[in-house]
Amino acid sequence: DSVPAAAAGMRGEDARARVCVVQTDPTRAETVAENVARVDARVRAALTRDRGVGMVVCPELGFSRYALRDEDDARAVARESARALAWAREIAMTYDTHVALGHCREEATSGELFNSQTVFAPDGDVARRYDKSHLYFMDEAWAVEGRRGFEVFTLAMKCFVRGAGSAYAEVVRDVKCVSAICMDINPYKFEAPWTDFELANACVGSDLILFSSAWTSAHPDDPEEIKRKPVDFGETVSYWMSRLQPLLGKTMSPYFVCANRIGVENDIQFTGCSCVVDLRHRIPRLMLGVREREETALSCWIELRRASDDDDDDD
Repeated sequence: DSVPAAAAGMRGEDARARVCVVQTDPTRAETVAENVARVDARVRAALTRDRGVGMVVCPELGFSRYALRDEDDARAVARESARALAWAREIAMTYDTHVALGHCREEATSGELFNSQTVFAPDGDVARRYDKSHLYFMDEAWAVEGRRGFEVFTLAMKCFVRGAGSAYAEVVRDVKCVSAICMDINPYKFEAPWTDFELANACVGSDLILFSSAWTSAHPDDPEEIKRKPVDFGETVSYWMSRLQPLLGKTMSPYFVCANRIGVENDIQFTGCSCVVDLRHRIPRLMLGVREREETALSCWIELRRASDDDDDDD
């Protein structure tokens, strides 16, 4: 089942925001345009139903094929992904929100190819563009490693504060974010020490980790029984939490906002398990978790204040 957090009953300072994760299955269609057309209705319905969303996160390569054979294949997908970028910009402007989209990108001047996340602001401008730092071995067939690494950046994001009585007033607040894509949460090339925690250490003091993912349940070389093993939601999310361990229980820690793919491509299944997790507690708090293996767009409320010491409990 899906577990959205209630907007009511939040303790402490009454500053809150609504974030949305979009879970897609791009294997259902041959083209980016077809995938965008199908997912569009779900996203618009969610943003109409759950008014006040300030951030929408979409998966890694969330509307295209994931297994790109070579640079020529990736260039074709990058051109096709212009449709997804135009859609994300339109959603941002129509619903007065930020949209983080994972896509294949060709740099206009150099021709280099990147596995990227682009964040659109409510005015339609590109607020941030991030290129994946830790390439998975499948990315290495076509992508260039991002050169800037993990950086904290600030977005002027729609939030809500308590006004007179029980009413909430809309405000724009500076929200500190870090973009990351799938393999970024792992040790660099699976060769760096586990305890380097590159992504986690870069996120100290931020408010949101914008995590676009194409997480799989197996390696392409694994035996068939491993590839066909049912996805375990708890196991998947627990692994992500293990990689964010330095942030757990710290008052200056962010929310992990993860949008992941589903579907099966080249005999590998994507896990889904999109979620929003509050990392400020020793036992991370699941604010929203998508256990169903289906396309969806779901949102939840989060607090953007810093948790106080007496909030740092294990319940």
